[in-house]
Order: sequence, then C-alpha cells, then structure tokens
Amino acid sequence: MKANTEIIMKEAILNLSTAIRTPILPEVKDTIKHIPTDYDGVVNYSTNICEWLKPVIDLSDYCVYPRNGITEGLDWWYNRESRGVHMDTGDYQWVSPRGNMYDESVKYQSIPSSIDGNWRATTGEILDLAYVGSTSIQKIDHDADIVFYSLSKSFGVRNIRTGWIFTRMPDARLEALTHSAKYYNYYAHSVAENIISNYDIDYVHRRLHSQQVDVCKKLDIIASDSVWLATSTHDDYSKFRRNGNVARVCLAGVYEL
Repeated sequence: MKANTEIIMKEAILNLSTAIRTPILPEVKDTIKHIPTDYDGVVNYSTNICEWLKPVIDLSDYCVYPRNGITEGLDWWYNRESRGVHMDTGDYQWVSPRGNMYDESVKYQSIPSSIDGNWRATTGEILDLAYVGSTSIQKIDHDADIVFYSLSKSFGVRNIRTGWIFTRMPDARLEALTHSAKYYNYYAHSVAENIISNYDIDYVHRRLHSQQVDVCKKLDIIASDSVWLATSTHDDYSKFRRNGNVARVCLAGVYEL
C-alpha cells in the first residue's frame, strides 16, 4: 500500500505541466464566493497590500498600482525598459535577458526564486515576488526600483488575474489609469483585498508545510522554501529542469486540501 501511494504521487507530479499552477484552498473559495461580479459605479482605488506584505518586505514608500497579475506588469516594464536586462539562468521565462553586462543594465530577479522556490540573496533592481505568501516569513532586504506581486501562486487565484506594481516614483500613465480613469479590475481587486484581510502572509505555508515534508520524504525529493515546490536531481523529473540538473517539482497535485 505504501509503495502504491508513492507511485500514484509520483505519477501525479510527472503528469503536470512544467508551469506551476496551484489550487485555491477550500476555505479561501468560501471566503471569496460572496464577492459580486457586477459593478455599476466607479470605485476609488485603495489597498492594504503594503501593510500585508510588511512582515516580508517594506514597500510603504512606494507607489502602488493594481494590475492583472505579475506577467502583465512585467510586460508594462519590459517593453519600455531602455537598459539592458540580465537575470539568473532558469528564472521566470516570460522575461528574456538582453544587452550585455557591460551596458547600463538592471537585473530582474524572482524572490523566492522561480528556479526552485527557495530564498536567495536579493540582488535585483526589478523584483518579482510571485512566491511570497507560500513560504515562512523571511525579510527581504532590497533596493528595488520596481516590485511586482500577485496572489496567483500563493493562493491559487491565477485565473482571476489580480496583482500589483510598486514603483519608487509615481508613473503618470498608471496614475491616470488607476486614480483618474479608475480603470482597474474591480472584481479581482475585491478578491485580493478579501484574501489579505482574512489570511496572514504565511497562512498557506503553515497550512500545507507538514504535507510538503511528508510527500518529500516519501518521494526522496527536497522540500523548497515555497510549500508548493520541491527539487530533485533524479532523471525521472528531468522535464522539470530549469538550471543545470536541478528539477523544480510542483507538489500542488498531491496535497489533500
């Protein structure tokens, strides 16, 4: 029976896409199911996201703008970035390096790393915090120009497309869209604010960490800092390799939620 359970777990993992798609926890579904989807009026934008993120990263001096997920925000930045861009091998594949290390350049970095779901020293000017909210609390010491965040990975709401851009200085276009025209996704924003009002930033990690440890022990893989991920150098997981022989293994399909 034990061997069969491990075989089923491994097959479930190997059948997954190389993209990380996490589920919504049942209690989170209950929290957001009452939110209306129709909005007739105009709603001034406000958010508590900086306070919610503060145990991990202080963004209290940054301007905050709602976006439809991190990837849309990265497009906004990347397509108008005039400097070279460099990044660690295996980082989020939507961003591509360009220019060279001798030009004026900035570093894009996901933290915790999209490569393996682990915390690393923060060296980027452009920070992608996609996996924050799926780990225990660690403080990010940074000097970032722009920061991106969403709840898609941590709370599994990727199809609702909610997220934020944090900039050091006001951006005229985003200011106009958000505060003058008030063009943002009211429903997605309401979902996000409900989640951060009801769940602490380390809730998902505390909820699933014991299962992560158990699964990794059974499959002889290494638990990542993100509770949704693990790593392995075993050839069975070779399709998930992102940096050398280390595979990023998604555990989302084997948890009992």
